[in-house]
Amino acid sequence: MGDVNASAISLVGDAKKTSPAKSTTPAPASPQVVAAFRKQLTALQAQSAGIDKQIVELKSFSKGETPGAIGMQLHKGYSTESVDDQVRKLEEKKKSLAAQMDAVYEAARKRGVEPGQLR
Repeated sequence: MGDVNASAISLVGDAKKTSPAKSTTPAPASPQVVAAFRKQLTALQAQSAGIDKQIVELKSFSKGETPGAIGMQLHKGYSTESVDDQVRKLEEKKKSLAAQMDAVYEAARKRGVEPGQLR
């Protein structure tokens, strides 16, 4: 039988020249970076909660329910747009906010922030 190195099997690279793979995990993020990402997420979540509230109010209005004891709110603007169109626009805005939150989570992950640090 012949030598293994003289076999017809092709080998890529040289075993002596290969080095161990470098770790791609970034260094842990500083508390200031974590706080900045957390602040961004808190603002986006507050906007999302406000949109949820508006959607609930519009849907209850479309069912004929009054907006509670508040009645007509003179400090708010009223739209001549249909309720369904308003709800659709709010849902699109909510999807946009969700995409922004995902982008913040992704940026935080790239900077070395653990997901549990943002909660």
